[in-house]
Amino acid sequence: MNVEEIVFPELRAAGVRRLGAYSEVAGETFGRLFSWASRNAVFNDSSLVIGVYYDCPETTPPDKCRMDACVTLSEGQNPPLEDGIAIQTLPGGLCASRLCNVYNNDFKGAWKEFDRWLAEHNTIRDQRPCYEIYYGPKACTHPLKKWVLDIVIPLKQHII
Repeated sequence: MNVEEIVFPELRAAGVRRLGAYSEVAGETFGRLFSWASRNAVFNDSSLVIGVYYDCPETTPPDKCRMDACVTLSEGQNPPLEDGIAIQTLPGGLCASRLCNVYNNDFKGAWKEFDRWLAEHNTIRDQRPCYEIYYGPKACTHPLKKWVLDIVIPLKQHII
């Protein structure tokens, strides 16, 4: 597995917050974000689409899991907000990052594999949120049903 240690930058982003099991709320949450972002011409060549995950679904009740669907904003970009859309700064810092292909929406499998690798390398996670940074088309329209994304997990110390 190819894991990189990176210093993730702080990013300014617009996002939608939802509570619930990630697999159940993510699609609708991103749909709401994309609808708003399209109406307000938010997307540009430097935009990143990011899923922000605050809680471990293995230890947090599903109805308490918090996630944000976000799109980064360029410097000086201040689109009109609407109910449920907020601008925030995504925290940066030391992280482990893994570029992965996810087939058939098996995000849970990709996370578990990365978690196993981190445990084997005695890493200690930080309390900052985790990220999924999405590249390319979404799986429902991709001919191979494939997502391409970085999973980014905050660390307290360097990878050993």
